[in-house]
Amino acid sequence: MEEILKQSENRYEAIRVMAKEARRINTLIRLSSEEIEEKPTSIAISRFIEGKVKYSYEEPEEEK
Repeated sequence: MEEILKQSENRYEAIRVMAKEARRINTLIRLSSEEIEEKPTSIAISRFIEGKVKYSYEEPEEEK
């Protein structure tokens, strides 16, 4: 958990980002028909800790 918190100050935010990355990886694996021994979740966690997962937030549009 300490390694995860180095990449994001908020643990809930980190978990959400890793979950989205795991879903993305899972989709890529299914589309490529490759067999990978490591689970998408493990890959996503490793990528997040290594700083390879980029994420940002969209600013809400102002109401007129």
